Amino acid sequence: MATADAPVPAIEVIDLVVSTGPRGRETVVLAGMGFEVRRGELVVLEVEDARAQRILVEVLAGARRPLYGKVRALPVLRPGTVIAAGAPCVVSVSATGTPPDWYERVRETRSAALVVGPAQALAEVPADRRLRLENGYARAVPAGDVRVPVSVLRDRVRLAIAGAGAADDMADRVADVLVDADVRGHSSHGVQLVPMYLDRVAQGGIDPRAVPRWLRRDGAVRLLDAEGGFGQMAAAMAAEECAQAAVEYGIAAVGVRGNNHIGMLAAYREPFLRRGVVALILNISGPSVAAPNAGKASMGNNAVCMISPEGADGRALISDFATGTVASGKIRDAAARGRQVPPGWLVDAAGRPTTDPHALDSGGAVPVFGGYKGLGVSVIVEVLAGMLAGGTVSPLVHKQRQEPERAMGCAQMFLGFHPAAFGGDDLAGLSETLRAAVAAGYGAAPPTVYFPEQQERQREREAAERGVSVPVPLAARLGLSTPAADLSRRAAA
Repeated sequence: MATADAPVPAIEVIDLVVSTGPRGRETVVLAGMGFEVRRGELVVLEVEDARAQRILVEVLAGARRPLYGKVRALPVLRPGTVIAAGAPCVVSVSATGTPPDWYERVRETRSAALVVGPAQALAEVPADRRLRLENGYARAVPAGDVRVPVSVLRDRVRLAIAGAGAADDMADRVADVLVDADVRGHSSHGVQLVPMYLDRVAQGGIDPRAVPRWLRRDGAVRLLDAEGGFGQMAAAMAAEECAQAAVEYGIAAVGVRGNNHIGMLAAYREPFLRRGVVALILNISGPSVAAPNAGKASMGNNAVCMISPEGADGRALISDFATGTVASGKIRDAAARGRQVPPGWLVDAAGRPTTDPHALDSGGAVPVFGGYKGLGVSVIVEVLAGMLAGGTVSPLVHKQRQEPERAMGCAQMFLGFHPAAFGGDDLAGLSETLRAAVAAGYGAAPPTVYFPEQQERQREREAAERGVSVPVPLAARLGLSTPAADLSRRAAA
């Protein structure tokens, strides 16, 4: 539920208990139902029993009092009714359903809409989340996935970003970075971010026409102001500049300030691999990580990525990780797919361990990894990427979901090291020695994945063969609700 650290939900249902029938022979319809719908969300609640649907809608509308629990009375609309911008509402759907394009118009109003009806009638609704009434409770419905060819997915993301007002080169860059994350198996940093990006453009948090501006562009140290645009453009410019400067000077540092979310750090590997430069990329974000034994988020889920070329074939040793126990995006990915998260990933607003992924955006926090050593790594990122590059620290960074109308103001530091400047040119051989030593430590055959970058290469092969797995609601929003076989034919064409 809402806390002082999280925005108040537009629709909040707390522990509803409702029964029908004569005393002593009551039938429980709602047995402690609780859920929330945030502003801008369209949530489906599947209710197969028509009587239960009618009773639930009456309670939500304030026409029937529950035995226990609380809900703020909501307007109940018929499908197809015009919805006031930003207004929370309940839409009660019969078995006949409603054309999906009407729900897209609902989403455009930035309303908080709860759509109630039988599952079959709601199958084509492009919902952000799906719930199901089971034994009186609202249970999350795991989202199904569709497989989309990489080229088709990249094209749809590019069109979506360009449609928000971004220039072609910027739309291409955003699409490349997001799809690359899905291809490498990190969907938490992939195309599922598109709806949130578009919402931030609509509310002013991302300026789709912003052009990054160089504040300093000479010598080994350079500084770029992202001007509050799509983060991927400034990050890509910084990576290219850092790699080139490292070749010229042996070592280079490029800071980026005034930026928005840039996605997966490893997505910026190409300029360094092309020039044979070792890179270290650091990023700070808004507070979502709790210090050891703390229950409240106080630092960003800061990220670190090391890129080391291994040879002319483009192979690389890449280590990319967040300083929280897990990246915040992986928790939101679980929420989008209707899954719980493993123990240890999250604490709720009261500092208690939880497996409910929705707790993250309701005042919860991700514990820092590795205790005080993890805290030390996070502080290193704060100093280099935050204080030096950005003139800020993560507690001052705006959280992109809670403040969609404001640029994040996050920062990155790109560091480049040219091996020739240090007299070393056998990175591939030394990397292989290190890899072999780690493998030998298992005694018998090592596990399939035992070293950084092995899992990502495996996922890249799978994506090339089978496409990328995309949740059905997101696929529908991107215009990809086409059978997989047809998508494959379109890719081939």
